[in-house]
Amino acid sequence: MGEDRRVLVVDDDEHALEMMAEFLPTLSCEVLLAHDGVEALQLFQAERPPLVLTDLQMPLMDGLALMKAIKEFSPRTEILILTGHADLGSAVEAVRQGAFGYLLKPVDLQTLGRQVKQALERYRLVSEKEALLDELEQRVENRTQALIESQQRLRAVFDAIADSLIIVDQNLMISVANAGAAALAGSPLEALIGRMCYRVLFGREEICDGCPVLETFSNGRAVSRSVSQQMPDGRSRYLEVSSYPLAYEGKRPMEAVELIRDVTEKVHQAHHLQNVEKLASVGQLAAGLAHELGNALAIIGGSVQVLLKQAADPCREGGEYLEAIHRNVAAADRTIRGLLAFARPQAPCLEVMDLTEPLDRACLLLRGEFAKHGVQLVKQYAPDLPRMKGDVEQLQQLFLNLLLNAIQAMDDGGTITINTVFDSPEWLRVELVDTGYGIPKADLDRIFDPFFTTREGGTGLGLSIAHRHVEAHLGRLMVESEEGQGTRFTVFLPTAIPQTVSGGGGGERGRERPK
Repeated sequence: MGEDRRVLVVDDDEHALEMMAEFLPTLSCEVLLAHDGVEALQLFQAERPPLVLTDLQMPLMDGLALMKAIKEFSPRTEILILTGHADLGSAVEAVRQGAFGYLLKPVDLQTLGRQVKQALERYRLVSEKEALLDELEQRVENRTQALIESQQRLRAVFDAIADSLIIVDQNLMISVANAGAAALAGSPLEALIGRMCYRVLFGREEICDGCPVLETFSNGRAVSRSVSQQMPDGRSRYLEVSSYPLAYEGKRPMEAVELIRDVTEKVHQAHHLQNVEKLASVGQLAAGLAHELGNALAIIGGSVQVLLKQAADPCREGGEYLEAIHRNVAAADRTIRGLLAFARPQAPCLEVMDLTEPLDRACLLLRGEFAKHGVQLVKQYAPDLPRMKGDVEQLQQLFLNLLLNAIQAMDDGGTITINTVFDSPEWLRVELVDTGYGIPKADLDRIFDPFFTTREGGTGLGLSIAHRHVEAHLGRLMVESEEGQGTRFTVFLPTAIPQTVSGGGGGERGRERPK
């Protein structure tokens, strides 16, 4: 687009208008003419020329009023005042209010030409400057919007990462964190910023031992560590912590990215696999022992029975020894068979039954133990408890082991309370609550592991067998305990079990186990 060189001339003197109409085109200007301020304002609003030449003294609207109206409408427009000596003060005032300049009548055409050129040049420069500023503002706005969208996209990506992701400085202060970090810390996202990572994420007052981030700052390389964290409820949480340097232009890293992944479930799965492998080894060992020792015990037991039959008086001293041998051989045989049964579990034999039946059987078998240890038994069975499908023998063994565990936790006597609850159409719940010495928090994650025991002389199989029987019924066994406050075991059992359940405790499709 070419330069705008239109000029609006306003004067009530017709001779002055004719002179301007002849002279200004010699400056390559297009001339617009008006005889008073009102006509000029209407013409200006329609055409918007860059320069206005106006007389001060005019009818209807004088030059100062016209200039004020034009400047309010278009501040960029340049205005030249034409005045006589008598109006010189008003002309100076017009310049103070924003006019480009003034010319005294009669007008010197050379001076007029110079002033017109300068006014149009200033209008052009100001217009170009404003256009450049507008373009720059638009570019800044576009770049700002793009930056905002980029930040929003990065934040969305950042928060989409399920693992904890933070950026820390050399003082281990968090500057950026994602939603995963907030979830790990159990705090709002904004509460993490400006805090030390070892405090808000790991609950420590001092820097973690073997901190991978410090090593990253030291050697400039990525570092990974596996750590365990004790939770407030006593359970262990296992984390994989990786640190990556944030280096710019080859300089030493001033910040590091810390990725924290909760691998607790992965560790538990590996631990479970180890237990399975351990059980497989025990199964092979038990099978061999059962075969070899069973044969030996059968020979010993048979020989003892023959000697007992041949003894003239089995009640004499020698006969008592034979009876003792016979009883212990039978006990050893039962132990071997029990070990074999543990190592090679059988699928539950399902039948419609009352849940209270295996409970009452277990309590009856342990009646002597309750009396011996001074334990009071309290039963609180829910009325109208529905019948269920289960293996009476396995469930009896389950409750027997849980009750024995409770009795052994109360050396000085106490109370065991059994509650049966039916508050869900799909689940029955049995709670066994004792007033014993409780379980240390550090042991809660391990009590169902095979061969784990804290009791001298214990086999570490009782709770493991109980847990396996619950899983074989597609249920869940949970424990709550606090040292010195007793223990609560909660058994969840489904009201209906498919006939295809196996001894391995596989889950039923479509049924969600209690949390």
